[in-house]
Amino acid sequence: MGEPEPARSVLRAVAYFCGAVAGCLLIVAVVVAIALTSDRLGGGVLYFAGLVAAQLIAQPIGRHVVVRCWTGYKRTIAVDGWSALSADSRPPVLYLRSFAVDDVLARTGDTALDYFRTEEERLARAFAPVGPLVAIGRPGEVLPPAGAPRVHVGDEWRQTVRELLDRARLVLVGAGRGAGLRWELEQVVATADPRRVVVLLPFDNWQYDHFRSGVAEVFPHPLPDLPPLPEADDHAIRAALVFGEDWTAAPVLFGIDRATSLEIALLHHLAPVFAHLEDERAPMRLRRQRDLRWLALRLAGLTLLLTVVWGLVRVFVLR
Repeated sequence: MGEPEPARSVLRAVAYFCGAVAGCLLIVAVVVAIALTSDRLGGGVLYFAGLVAAQLIAQPIGRHVVVRCWTGYKRTIAVDGWSALSADSRPPVLYLRSFAVDDVLARTGDTALDYFRTEEERLARAFAPVGPLVAIGRPGEVLPPAGAPRVHVGDEWRQTVRELLDRARLVLVGAGRGAGLRWELEQVVATADPRRVVVLLPFDNWQYDHFRSGVAEVFPHPLPDLPPLPEADDHAIRAALVFGEDWTAAPVLFGIDRATSLEIALLHHLAPVFAHLEDERAPMRLRRQRDLRWLALRLAGLTLLLTVVWGLVRVFVLR
């Protein structure tokens, strides 16, 4: 007989946590080893070369190990959607999507603040003050993605979606293809306030055209053309659709780069949605996110500059 599921979950969480710690120790060990052996290696140029190698090779490998293990750890200890709904009395933010979107939003960021957060986690953080973000779980999944807590149901999933739609303060839709998502969109159009619906577009322009043609009969008005999407380093969600009172859709493009996180883009470009939700804290959260983002980028740049300067000093002054 195998181990019971709770025991396997604990062992899995411990394993992921230990892997994350080991990755951190790998990064520290390489840097310390270079510092301690610089004189034996001859100092100067060899020390500077080792420092560069640590930055370009050891640090990315260690970071990859840490990120993967830490993400796995969070997935293992994540609460389920029913527990999240029980613990928070506020109306939820219902996240509907094609299950294929889960893999797209499982990527972590490339900047310091987003190393350890998947795109779905960043999405959840942006809307956390509105209400608990919950989603229907994929059938048969062992570990749900890090981000929105999953509500796991069986054949009665349609009834659960209807009940959550009746309770939801906001509905987010991860656009994609599939009969299940089309049915969910039909329920959204039939029951939800269109000003409290946001369709997120985690794909390119040509995929949007396929999505638009697949749901052409769902919305009362044709979905608009989508301008060329902006480039984004580490984000799949680069645009969204917001709606007026009569379900007339308007595209919103997110200008996302290393200085503008997904959370900042959502808070800024979806300001009318937050205003309709009477979320007066959104502007303050936007300013705080911008300040933290720029502070992290400046600290990272300063650290890199000091590293280069110290290396040059070791090569040309202290040799």
